[in-house]
Amino acid sequence: MSAFLGPIHSLMYNRIITMQKVINALADLSKSEGWNIDNTNYVIEEFPPIEEVVDLGNIHASLSNLVEGAEERFAGIVATIMKDSPSRLGKIETSVKATGSSMKFDEVNSPEEICIRLQEILLDGMPCDRATMVNQNSDGSFEIIRTMDLHSGYFEAVGIDGDIYFKLLKDFVEGLLSETSVNISGDFKKNIIVSK
Repeated sequence: MSAFLGPIHSLMYNRIITMQKVINALADLSKSEGWNIDNTNYVIEEFPPIEEVVDLGNIHASLSNLVEGAEERFAGIVATIMKDSPSRLGKIETSVKATGSSMKFDEVNSPEEICIRLQEILLDGMPCDRATMVNQNSDGSFEIIRTMDLHSGYFEAVGIDGDIYFKLLKDFVEGLLSETSVNISGDFKKNIIVSK
């Protein structure tokens, strides 16, 4: 790896790839359901090494553009699927949860470890945005607190309720944690609480 590309850049790229896997799963869903949706603007089948994707002359802007593109594709495919039939949201939720289950966290059961892993996998803007922070609560639970909403605007821009993003985030996280022994709560827009 280039000396210019450190662990944080790889982490960001992996978060983008994770979101893209959810997008690709929704494209597969639309195909299997016969919804006749043009998915070409949303699907990315191959993920080249980060060195081939990021402009080394402007790493921050390059990663920022990749984050924005992933957010736009996610909102776009959800809006496209729901355009003719809002009732498809239920199948979208099932697909997103199943995708989370396919990436499930193994051998991680403490609330603190889970919050750390969630911070590693969930795409919440760039690190400099400081959109989330982890807090330990007095009852022993850990909480990811969202300090700003970087997501719903993408959904609103394509004509759907921004809260759908957080509904799908909850489904994805529940899938990720389906093999763990923790409880998960919170509204996912302002916080995610992980407890024993």
